[in-house]
Amino acid sequence: MKRIGVIVPAITDNLQSELLDGIFRTASGAGFDVIVLTTATNGLEFHIQNEIMEGEESIYALIERAKLDGILLVSQYFVKETVRRIISEKIRKAHIPCIDLGGTELGFETVTIPQDKAVFDMTEHIIVEHGCRHLLFLAGHEGNRDSEQRMQGFLKAVQAHGCKHEIFYGDFWKARAQELGEELLQCKRSMPDAVICASDTMAVTLCQTLQDGGIAIPDDVIVTGFDGHISAMSSFPSITTIGGAMFYLGCIGAAKLIQKIGGTAALPSCGTIHTLYGASCGCVARMTDYHAAALQVQDQIRKDSDAIDMLEMRINADLITRTARVESLAELTDVVDQTAHILKDYRSLQLCILPDWDGDPEHPDACRTKPFPRNMLCAISKKAWTAGTMPGFFPTAQIIPMLAEPHDPVLLFVLPVHAAAQVFGYCAFAYEKAADFSISVMLFHFLSAVASGLRMLRHKLYADYLQKQIEEASLYDMMTDMLSKKGLLLHLEKQTVPNGIMLVTIARLAAVGTKRSRMTDSVMQSELLLANAIRLLSGQKLQAARLDKQTFAVVFPAAEEAAAERIAEELMIQLEVLLRKMQEGSAAAFLPEPYFVCGLCEAPFEDCLSALREKLAGSQPKENGFIGIAELRRLRREIRKAPELDWSLGELAKRLNISKSYVQKLYKAHFGISYMEDLIDARTSMAKQLLQTTNLQVTEIAEACGYRNDVHFMRQFKEKTGMSPSEYRKKR
Repeated sequence: MKRIGVIVPAITDNLQSELLDGIFRTASGAGFDVIVLTTATNGLEFHIQNEIMEGEESIYALIERAKLDGILLVSQYFVKETVRRIISEKIRKAHIPCIDLGGTELGFETVTIPQDKAVFDMTEHIIVEHGCRHLLFLAGHEGNRDSEQRMQGFLKAVQAHGCKHEIFYGDFWKARAQELGEELLQCKRSMPDAVICASDTMAVTLCQTLQDGGIAIPDDVIVTGFDGHISAMSSFPSITTIGGAMFYLGCIGAAKLIQKIGGTAALPSCGTIHTLYGASCGCVARMTDYHAAALQVQDQIRKDSDAIDMLEMRINADLITRTARVESLAELTDVVDQTAHILKDYRSLQLCILPDWDGDPEHPDACRTKPFPRNMLCAISKKAWTAGTMPGFFPTAQIIPMLAEPHDPVLLFVLPVHAAAQVFGYCAFAYEKAADFSISVMLFHFLSAVASGLRMLRHKLYADYLQKQIEEASLYDMMTDMLSKKGLLLHLEKQTVPNGIMLVTIARLAAVGTKRSRMTDSVMQSELLLANAIRLLSGQKLQAARLDKQTFAVVFPAAEEAAAERIAEELMIQLEVLLRKMQEGSAAAFLPEPYFVCGLCEAPFEDCLSALREKLAGSQPKENGFIGIAELRRLRREIRKAPELDWSLGELAKRLNISKSYVQKLYKAHFGISYMEDLIDARTSMAKQLLQTTNLQVTEIAEACGYRNDVHFMRQFKEKTGMSPSEYRKKR
């Protein structure tokens, strides 16, 4: 059976479902399957490309591998221009016939639907039935093909009846509609009898703005929309609008593509563009269509409510927990089999994963950079409410094994399975009709739980591999991959140059903000934070070892005691900066406060270690009392090294065990500058460097320097330098 691919981002509203419904009705009537490649999120162009979006957009790589006879590209819903371009390049590379339902901007053929007749009929209804003689058309972008068609229908109607009219160009969105409403309220333009809007979003926004200003809809002015969006049906008052356009676009788009690839398709008889009467024009007697729409709104509210309840009761309490505990792929597919019933209305699902999903055991978080392979592994295939099976390997060109068997036309939604940028494959869901599918919280968490389960399995394989290596060598610590005590002693025996050594452990745990967790969890989290921070230090060509649960050793080149103390103190400052950064990016409720002792590595090394450990045990800081000026100086060096962190006077007072006022007094007395001025100076210096050496935007630099408000950053920068960040950058 032949297949049409539909490329569309996250399906989040009824208009996208109507479009897909029109495509499937037309395609299935001609004996075609419809394969929808989609995502759970739709990234915005001004968002920095992150790992989550990379994982989401990986599904479009299937274009180059799947066997598709034609593609319908719904480009108008892709917000990111970069993604639109990437997809169009993949389509051309695959040499697949394509129709772009969003226009010809990307170089593909397109289709248009007649929209002027529907707007003419609705405008004439407003003129004849409601006696409106002064009408205003709130258009879309000037030159936009859809807006121009809708405007032509409006103009034909007002000219046919000799009505006064005017045009106000909007943007299909909220800003210009609100601006028009404000102008009408402020009497900057005369109030018309009716406003015909080119989109429902503008109509709803205009109604809200006018009603907030005391204008009654429809008593003072009639407002209509276009699209048949759920927001128009559920607003107050309900918006008289035009529905069926997206369904009809899907129908003629599918028909043209099928004709382009050598088939024939008939348009469904129900594919007409028509008026949906709401309360915004006063047609209370014509509420039959709207009554059905109101029921649709109620059903949507019920579905959303059910989804939230299901999320709380089943996904959070069961699915995520169960997938995190699996020990094998077979156990994971059992969990999927047993819990898939939480997804409503699907006919069947197939979980298809990469043959090398388990990856390199030495690099469990490695991300696949190649496109989908020629073969995939179908880990589970199941129909709703029946037990699943494991079909095994199949050619990726088939998309799922089921499509290689005789079957009736199917509507298949294919979404990526990924943990951040780590792609494991995709999951395909078959539905009876397009309206049964939407991106819900429940579906999102189902896919995330499956991906997390696969990721956990990869890490379990890594742990098994690491355990085996440790058992064979016994030179490395199992949990941190650092040297063990035995490995450290062997390392020291092999050294030919003098070295210093510092032992580091946790002095105490400092509570962070309002975060809460059990003390046992906090201790474990703090140990992991300290271990990870020391591991980052060891990346600086130092050698780290874990001597026991909370005690670590760091070996570094040093020829004399004074040099060892100086280097150890500098490493300690770097370590505390790393700990703060790592804690701020985690859910840890406590920040470990490490302390250290240091000395020279001298043979016999085991005696040297024992002596340092005794010194460490006897030098733990007191819980109360001022630590001293040396600690204050060290804290200042830490602030100057990492001013972007969330520093506060309370944090310094806590670290020094003195009051905030005393901190301020000591700081000014010893450094000749207040704590806050010193922090601002450090952040300004960091901003200067970023402005001179990077192309980051000013808002990004503000965030990188620790500012939550870029306006506050720019004001402080100008106060310090006498010029704005942009002016400073131009003079570099």
